[in-house]
Amino acid sequence: MQTILNVHRRHALALVGAVALSPAFAWAVDQRVAFIPGPKHTIAVGAIDLIGTYATPSATNAGGPISAALITRLNASRCCRVVERDVTQTMVTEMDLAKSHVTAGNSAPMPGNMLPAQFLIVGSVTAQSTADRGSGLSLGSGATALTLGHSSGDIEIDLRMVDTRTGALVNTFKVKHKIQSNAIGLTTTTNGVAVGPNTFFNTPQGKATDAALEDAVEQIAKTLAAMPWRGQVVKYEAGIVWANAGAEGGVNIGDRFSVQRVGESLTDPATGEVLKENMQDLGVVTITNVEDKIAWGSYQAAIPTDPVRGDYLVMQPRTQ
Repeated sequence: MQTILNVHRRHALALVGAVALSPAFAWAVDQRVAFIPGPKHTIAVGAIDLIGTYATPSATNAGGPISAALITRLNASRCCRVVERDVTQTMVTEMDLAKSHVTAGNSAPMPGNMLPAQFLIVGSVTAQSTADRGSGLSLGSGATALTLGHSSGDIEIDLRMVDTRTGALVNTFKVKHKIQSNAIGLTTTTNGVAVGPNTFFNTPQGKATDAALEDAVEQIAKTLAAMPWRGQVVKYEAGIVWANAGAEGGVNIGDRFSVQRVGESLTDPATGEVLKENMQDLGVVTITNVEDKIAWGSYQAAIPTDPVRGDYLVMQPRTQ
């Protein structure tokens, strides 16, 4: 009898392991986000709220975990530079404490040192359902039982990408996922006492949210990749231009950049929106040295005007 029980245990454990390690159950890092060369755009994630019948007053901050998860995935994707905004007021408090000499040292944030967010991601969870759909099956013989369950859930999130300089919508997109998952349980009774864990793999709603946020990161990355690549001049001295991107940003020795300056901005008189920026070409810099975060090279002027810090660098097409 003991031998039969051990065989049942081994078979059940083998089935649990096979199911848990199969592609349908294993979670892997999404590789769909393409690498974007050049200096990273800065992005802040704002409020993601709930709308609909399930958005009760007691759940006003339910979108907070989704915002936090999106921040984590954006940062891991390396498609942009994520800046924190939820703790801004706390940082201002630290700055005020340092200014009033309540705290000592030079580690407090200084005015003007915070990175500005070029884009803001906000949105709403417009539809969701819990794992209220499913089925189950129990397989057992004698003292050992294997239970298999099935359930599903889905989530829908509408997101908006906002240009913080103008308030204009850069892109809007909807991400939606319906994910199915399974409950795998193993119970063995020894001397009348039930032992063994009952583990639920891939919670449907959590898995659906993960998949939807991965789609959101892909959409954000595609939007950024479609924008003109523009770096900026860090320094100019004695015919050498330093750029604000290096090897980490995809800059290579031999890359050529047009150095440009905003000559005139045409704005809408009613709204103040920037309609067009007329750019002035100053010259070309050819990169000769690259470090992780900075690169520099020789400058060839097109007009008798030296570059200054903040002028734009536009990558020219690479030659094969």
